[in-house]
Amino acid sequence: MQDRFIYIAGFGVEKRLLFATAKNVKEVFGYETRVSHISLPPKLGYNAMRGQYRGEEVLGYLSRIYYPNMLKLVALIAYDLYEEGLNFIFGLAQLGGSCAVVSTYRLKDTREEVFLERVLKETNHELGHTFGLMHCRDSRCVMSFSNSLLDVDAKSRFFCESCIKILPKP
Repeated sequence: MQDRFIYIAGFGVEKRLLFATAKNVKEVFGYETRVSHISLPPKLGYNAMRGQYRGEEVLGYLSRIYYPNMLKLVALIAYDLYEEGLNFIFGLAQLGGSCAVVSTYRLKDTREEVFLERVLKETNHELGHTFGLMHCRDSRCVMSFSNSLLDVDAKSRFFCESCIKILPKP
C-alpha cells in the first residue's frame, strides 16, 4: 500500500512554524507529513460584528481540499476563530474525519518556545479528534479540553495511556 500523509498547511503563518508542527506530528502520531500552503477565499466565514472567523465555515472549506495520498489535513491559520455560543476557539476538527484547523491567534506569547508549544498541543489535540478521540478527563493529556491559555499550558503535548491505546498505528 502506498504511503499516506498528514498534511500541515498554513495560511498567514510562518513556514518555520509549519515545519516544526510537521516534525511534531511525525514524532507523536508516527505518520509521514507534508507541508503545504492553502489559500482561503477572502472573508470566508468572517463576522464583521465579532471581528472573527467562524471555524465551521473554514473547516467546511478545508474538507473540499485534497492532496495526493492525504490521510489528514491540519491547517494553521493566523486568524481568530469562534463558534456560535463561544467567545473563541483554539481550533476545530471533524470528529473521525480528515480535516482540522488550528488558530494561532490566541496562542501567542512573547516567548517563542511557549507559543510553539501551544501550537503543537492544539495541533495534536485537533488531530486526535480526527482520529476519533473525544475530550479526556486527564488534565495532563493533550485531549483534555482547553477553555483558556492556562488550560493549554497545563497539559502535555502527548496523549495519556488511555488515549494512546485508541489511536491507530501507522
